[in-house]
Amino acid sequence: MKLKGIWLIWIGLLSSAAWSQIDSLELNTRHFYAALNKGDSLGIATYFHHSATISHVGQEDAFTLSLSDFLGVAPKFKSDFFSEEITRMELKKYASGLCYVDVYFDFYIEGSYAHSGVDHLCYTTIKGELKIASVYSSEFEEPKLTEISPDSLMNQWHLAAANANFNQYFGFMNQDFIFLGTDPGERWTKVEFAGFCKPYFDKGKAWDFKTNWRNWYYSADGQTAWFEESLDTWMEECRGSGVLIKVNGEWKIAHYNLTVLIENEKMDGFIELRQK
Repeated sequence: MKLKGIWLIWIGLLSSAAWSQIDSLELNTRHFYAALNKGDSLGIATYFHHSATISHVGQEDAFTLSLSDFLGVAPKFKSDFFSEEITRMELKKYASGLCYVDVYFDFYIEGSYAHSGVDHLCYTTIKGELKIASVYSSEFEEPKLTEISPDSLMNQWHLAAANANFNQYFGFMNQDFIFLGTDPGERWTKVEFAGFCKPYFDKGKAWDFKTNWRNWYYSADGQTAWFEESLDTWMEECRGSGVLIKVNGEWKIAHYNLTVLIENEKMDGFIELRQK
């Protein structure tokens, strides 16, 4: 077997606990990767069905290992000579107990980048135990992006607020940026909004909004993008909408509108509250 093949079949595995929550599943995966790099073959075995198979699929060769053969490789990684770093994960769980996890990773040798790969893990429930039934592993090269996408930009914008990163947060905005807040008096230009936010960011106390969903729309010439999103905030669910434009080939946020949601049947009480 080629050593390169061994690298590619060295996969990311998951704990079988807390399957009801995707966040827990991802957290368990990352914790397991930390243990995985130590080459603990006895610990690794507990995550597999005894009949599991591990396959490598490449352009030049393809082979399949039994679980016992795969575990025989594990001790080779105890020296920390090799390491894997997860770059992203895609998880799907079905009511039947069938789960698929795609783990994208970078592989390092003595701290130097060697290659990237993806592991496709299939989990099944057998005799009440949800464990790995099969793995397919292959090299994978992420496409090189020439620019940050509007969706990624908005994710980073919200994260910059959560991390109280003032320069990054306002760096994503166009010079003519407008922010409409939840208060009737909140219509800020970029300069006004920066002045309002600076004391909070300096204290490390900004806001942490989590995106539930976001829909995108684009102009025919591809120079303007607009969106609507649902946010999980301290005010419960809010809605956001905004406009991005391309400035010198780079996306910038030109407008953002944040609104609090109120159910129609609660509107009368809301109106009374506002009139006080």
